[in-house]
Amino acid sequence: MSGGRTLTGQAVSPGIAIGPPMVVENRPMPVTREQVDPARIAGEVTRLRDAAARAGAQLGQLAEQARTRVGQEYAAIFEAHRMMLADPALLDEVERVIRAEAVNAEWALEQVVHRLIAQFERLSDVYLRERQTDLLDVASQLHRELQGRPSLRPTPIGEEEGILVADDIPPSQAVQLATGMVCGFASETGGQTSHTTIIAKSLGIPAVVGVAGLVGAVARSSLVIVDGFEGHVLVDPDPGLVQVYRVRAEEHRRRQRELLEVVQLPPVTLDQHRVRLLANIDLLHEVGAARDGGAEGIGLFRSEFVFIEASPSLPDEDQQTAAYRALLDAFPGQPVTVRTFDLGGKKLARELLGSPEANPVLGLRGVRLCLQKPEFFRTQLRALLRAAGTERDNLRIMVPLVGHVEEIKTVRTLLNRLGRELEGEGHPVPETFSVGAMIEVPAAAMIAEHLAQEADFFAIGTNDLTQYTLAVDRANEQVADLYRPFHPAVLRLLDRIISAGSRAGIPVELCGEMAADPLAVPVLVGLGLEEFSMHPPALPVVRRLVRGLSFRDAQRIARRALAMATAKEVEEFLLEQLSNLLAHLKVRITL
Repeated sequence: MSGGRTLTGQAVSPGIAIGPPMVVENRPMPVTREQVDPARIAGEVTRLRDAAARAGAQLGQLAEQARTRVGQEYAAIFEAHRMMLADPALLDEVERVIRAEAVNAEWALEQVVHRLIAQFERLSDVYLRERQTDLLDVASQLHRELQGRPSLRPTPIGEEEGILVADDIPPSQAVQLATGMVCGFASETGGQTSHTTIIAKSLGIPAVVGVAGLVGAVARSSLVIVDGFEGHVLVDPDPGLVQVYRVRAEEHRRRQRELLEVVQLPPVTLDQHRVRLLANIDLLHEVGAARDGGAEGIGLFRSEFVFIEASPSLPDEDQQTAAYRALLDAFPGQPVTVRTFDLGGKKLARELLGSPEANPVLGLRGVRLCLQKPEFFRTQLRALLRAAGTERDNLRIMVPLVGHVEEIKTVRTLLNRLGRELEGEGHPVPETFSVGAMIEVPAAAMIAEHLAQEADFFAIGTNDLTQYTLAVDRANEQVADLYRPFHPAVLRLLDRIISAGSRAGIPVELCGEMAADPLAVPVLVGLGLEEFSMHPPALPVVRRLVRGLSFRDAQRIARRALAMATAKEVEEFLLEQLSNLLAHLKVRITL
């Protein structure tokens, strides 16, 4: 193709985005020790201070942009990092090392950060140990400035939104997607279920991940197109091709508007089988999108992002209470499901434990971490009970990574004890509240009938359930092709979980990415799933599919899929069924 270059990756969030690239390199570059001539030491200190000033100015501009576009709570993220960058404990110590050892600023910064991280790891307070993630973020930005590498720049209001292009982006930076400055996203790493991908989907931002050589190819370009349908990133395309993609983008927006016309209609099948459509959200900013999409409540609020919003200060009980109360008030009389902190593993706190784990995905995370390190768990549970008070009856507390009946019993006992404690302090607490088990471990699926006697609801997390069932690390690009949610083993576990919940008379929701997959809708309806929870932009599509389905046909589809031997057979069968359904509905939905 003359005049441009097309790169290929994995399409993870549909849509077309066109705009100038904003390139960020987060992978650390090797830092070498360089001796500095004594006459140049003052200049090296000046170089450090100038780099810190540039990084601080950018963070201040990002904070102002976030405050204007999405609110003070997001501005606080950037303000906190700017304050950390200006903390004498960091810069003064780096300067001391430069002068004492006559070394370059990059090496001095590296040594100081290593020492500070070691100090964090010795702290007994789990909250404070978590702050090392913020320190690493700040140090990374300062390193980029010192090394002359590109950093994420704020886009002035009124200017064209940009395409965020990165080698890798941690969840703490992914919050920037919510500021409105980003209209598309592409990265060299990532997958369907990475946290940044999930945020992009929730915000309706077209995204492509796993694009080899992306940063180098885009570094000097002026225009980029992200094709979230086909998984293409077009670098400096010809004007004619740009126009073609603008037409495609408008066509996609037109179809989305058509789908939004049915958001007020109930999600009921042709033979009057009713399901409920809920929204997955990370940030309170997404509540509006959830309501616009016709969500009947929140099926998953990933509460660990309360940590990011408060970073680097700690989200105290009052802050958490205010956040949860706002969420509950946004959907009065409808279920609001808050997942308790799912820290640890590979998510937001790899260094949380003070020492690395050999296999963090199988280590201390989810409810295991909460019960073994109860400092922050107790604060969160108190905040949830206070948020509900006696006026709100829609709180559902979801416990992640449950594998044992005793874990649900322990959490319920703790909640009852904290409720009495709060009443003694004069705080109103709800008379009843729902405590649910997140089923994402095969062991939990196999004892679902016993868990159903202790839990008030089930929430199926298919992202982890698929990973654990198939022994496939969903973040490992080398085995990504083995991550198959439609593997018969996964479907049979889903059938077991849904059936156990139905027999016990408790609600069962599915809040993994599978809930939003058009291929999965008929089989999930046929299995008897009655609550689908997904990123808000997917709600109209799933609603339209449900309204075009017959429950009897869906049951037939589910029975046939359960009898198949391979994921490939299931996928081909479901694709055929979906194609027939779409032809009958006379609508187009891009997979």
